[in-house]
Amino acid sequence: MRTDDKTRKRIELELARVNRAVEMLKKEPRPEELEGFGDNTPLSEEVDAMIAAEGGELQAALLARLLDRAAALDEAKNRLESGSYGVCVACGEEIFQTRLMAVPEALRCTRCQEEAERVHHPEIHAHEWKRAEETFRERQKAEEKEPTAGQGRGNVTP
Repeated sequence: MRTDDKTRKRIELELARVNRAVEMLKKEPRPEELEGFGDNTPLSEEVDAMIAAEGGELQAALLARLLDRAAALDEAKNRLESGSYGVCVACGEEIFQTRLMAVPEALRCTRCQEEAERVHHPEIHAHEWKRAEETFRERQKAEEKEPTAGQGRGNVTP
């Protein structure tokens, strides 16, 4: 399987996972739909209203993030088709493969992403991108160390 095919498959699998999460979230009952259950004292109604409002806001925020990620993954597929996938939109340099494996929709190399977040989004910590890449590398090393089926057993088949 060619590298482009593997990358496309990885993006499509991630997009399918995000789309399933969106569908599951859409199917969950909204907090206001659950009214009428439990204690009906005046205080509990106020608390229930606050909980419902907070739950609704959280659900909407999560849905928005999932939809943004789905759009970014779809755009990554388009960049793959056009030949611009893996090229930083800010500096034009190649984005490291480890970053693309950890964040397949990445538009920028780590250096440019950190700069963009520092300048435009100081509330987002740029080190989170590095941490995601480091976690991916650690997971990849652990998987490489684990014997695959058949290894370590003399490769005896039943």
